[in-house]
Amino acid sequence: MKKLTKEEIESILAEPNGALKLAGMNVDQDALLDSAKEMFIEGGAASALLLRLVNKKQYVIKLREDGAFSAALEARLTSDSPKLRRNCARLIGKLGLDGMTDALTAALEKEDQRFVRPSIVLALGELGGEKAKEALENHAVPPAADETERKHFLEETEALELAKRRFRPRTEHAFTGFLEEHTLELRAPELLTRQLADELEGLGFEPEDTRHSSLKIKTRDYASVFEARCFHEALIPLGQTALDPDAIAKKAAPQMEAIMRETHSGEAPYRFRVEVRSSLPEGKFDRGSLVKAAALAAEAASRVALDNSPSDYEAELRIEGNERTARLFMKLCTYRDERFAYRKGSIPASLNPAVAAAVLHFAQEHLSVNARVIDPCCGSGTFLIERGLISPCASLTGVDIAHHAIDIARENTALSGVNAKYTVNDILRFECHRPYDELISNLPFGNRVGDHSSCEKLYKGLLDKLPQLVKKGGTAILYTMEFTLLKRLIRERSAFLELVSQARTEAGGLTPMIFILKVK
Repeated sequence: MKKLTKEEIESILAEPNGALKLAGMNVDQDALLDSAKEMFIEGGAASALLLRLVNKKQYVIKLREDGAFSAALEARLTSDSPKLRRNCARLIGKLGLDGMTDALTAALEKEDQRFVRPSIVLALGELGGEKAKEALENHAVPPAADETERKHFLEETEALELAKRRFRPRTEHAFTGFLEEHTLELRAPELLTRQLADELEGLGFEPEDTRHSSLKIKTRDYASVFEARCFHEALIPLGQTALDPDAIAKKAAPQMEAIMRETHSGEAPYRFRVEVRSSLPEGKFDRGSLVKAAALAAEAASRVALDNSPSDYEAELRIEGNERTARLFMKLCTYRDERFAYRKGSIPASLNPAVAAAVLHFAQEHLSVNARVIDPCCGSGTFLIERGLISPCASLTGVDIAHHAIDIARENTALSGVNAKYTVNDILRFECHRPYDELISNLPFGNRVGDHSSCEKLYKGLLDKLPQLVKKGGTAILYTMEFTLLKRLIRERSAFLELVSQARTEAGGLTPMIFILKVK
């Protein structure tokens, strides 16, 4: 494997994102580390490259045990280059050089560059120990002098909270259920909320405020809500307020704390994160700054009963809305939603399982118990699995031209408890001994799989073959973005196909349609 010279390394490092490029190159990485280490010891170069390389455990051990390298790191904590000081602090933290706690503490006290201090603070948290804890407790983040310093103020404040958190005892919380009735907003596939409402009514709930992609219910029985399959997630509405971090925290934090105390074992603090899905006003906020500011404000408003922990959280504060108004929601993340746990694998064109369930509920009056069902473009098996979960089927058969898709479908189906058989084949060449009762398919759209021309060939061939695949009076449920094409092809085959129903939906910015056909 090729070894790069120091001159070649220096040349690539001078390019934009040079360190990232080098770390990903197909070259001798051991030799690259040795060269980068020598360059750093000699003159402080290649620190950014070393940060990329120490993601490998063997390199962490190798650098940690090198006394000359450690000495160079400590010396360059006082370099004239702020970027080099920052990278040195990061390396000390990543390598766990706990003998440098005093050096880091001294560097933090002297550091006058705001963008450097968060790295020193985080490194102290990674080193741990009483000295590091004392240094962090004694450190106060200087307030922002003006708006230009606000970003760095938030970064340093967040870094200090994250570093201090390493010294706090971790409390585990288990979801124990609602003690009081709560309103839930269930998010459904666009334009298919009626199907969710029907499903919920069958479970004894009373849906209200039904919209294009959501509806609300009131319940004390949180677990029973997840017997429904036609929704993506359940949120607890917290009201609305101005799109301002302090206003958001004032509105949301007390409610979140109260709900967590009611529904979980164990004492505070409760770990949470902030998720923003709003249109932000130009120049006032960027998404990252709003997340950080709202999280810090929520911690303060709850008197640290809420603990901002973006990578290990028990609840989510969701911010939605526009530049004037923030609509606030809470999502419980400790309750395990097992509805779609079977879906361990997928392919780019895979159908979302909640969408698959909703489409089938749309067509439910045309489905029959103990039907023989075929999916001619089954992909990862989602549509077929959801069909098997709606009502008992005599057989479920999946066909797909892609070996990889069939492998995933078999794995997912084994986990689902549904009994289905799969075969690798082109549906236009597939031969069946007896026509099926139902055909269901998420047809290729042409934007992720194939193109318009290939879709037209497949659609023509499939429609022409329907009388062989589906018995007379049988049902075909087709879901596609190529609805104009499919409508035309169905009209041209009205002699043996009847279009019973159709409906438009939305999915990921697209507007696919559901077609229900009967074979005459």
